[in-house]
Amino acid sequence: MSDNTHITTTPNTRPPTSIEILRKNLDGEFTNTVTNYFRGNSDEALAFKTAVVDYVRKTPKLLECDRTSLMTAFVQVAQFKFMPSSVSGEMYVIPYGKEAKPQLGYQGIITLLYRAKTVIAITGNIIYANDYFAFEEGLNPVLVHKLAKFGTPKGEPIGCYTIAQLESGAKTFKVMSKDDIMAIKKLSKAKNSPDSPWNSSKDPFNWMWLKTCLIQHSKFLPKTPELIKAIEIDNDGEGQEKPNLDAAGPATPKAFHGNELIRDAEVDESAELTEQEKADIIKKENEDN
Repeated sequence: MSDNTHITTTPNTRPPTSIEILRKNLDGEFTNTVTNYFRGNSDEALAFKTAVVDYVRKTPKLLECDRTSLMTAFVQVAQFKFMPSSVSGEMYVIPYGKEAKPQLGYQGIITLLYRAKTVIAITGNIIYANDYFAFEEGLNPVLVHKLAKFGTPKGEPIGCYTIAQLESGAKTFKVMSKDDIMAIKKLSKAKNSPDSPWNSSKDPFNWMWLKTCLIQHSKFLPKTPELIKAIEIDNDGEGQEKPNLDAAGPATPKAFHGNELIRDAEVDESAELTEQEKADIIKKENEDN
């Protein structure tokens, strides 16, 4: 009895690569969804798809993730009209074993705050052990930061701060110590992942510190539903259950005081506290320690 089952093969045909399969997955429903987020602009949707392929090629561990979670993560990036790129720093897609998760970057928060058109300027900086730094809370808040002189050791990073100027011209700031930031890092399921932005080898300038500080700061800044949604997605990606974590307490709403109450020593090198003010700050630091 003969076997009539035949297997058709094509000579010299290689199997598709993982990237070629990915490109195929990006067609159809994915393309339609992304195009809708870019308000029907097919050129931007095509640029987004190209950026996705380039991003995955540079982070090959994403190809090991469940394909549904990978597509969903990139759709969430498109939702905010961000292009997937580790260079822009707006949003990342991080592999956690077999699951891909989107993670908001420091620049992404800034972009969304600027889109709200209620914040006209945002800045932030890392505080190093050999810098001169002092700040005061209360009705007359003050922030002074003088960097260590060029050519001298900066020391270890010990904290950071962000400053926002509102449309009204008023300014607010948020300060967090290293301990405050590490307390929030401990809540992240990404903290030990070699692909996480928390990993110092991938974040030598401590942008994750500034991102953490800005998220805490944003609680007292005007927000849009878009920004709220982005922070919710980021908290889900980080493994945090609630977006209202604040290891250092609430950011003081200094926006309703005059601009002169924040002195940024990077701009005003002559800014100095009185000897009594310095003594009070040192006393307070010793009491805290």
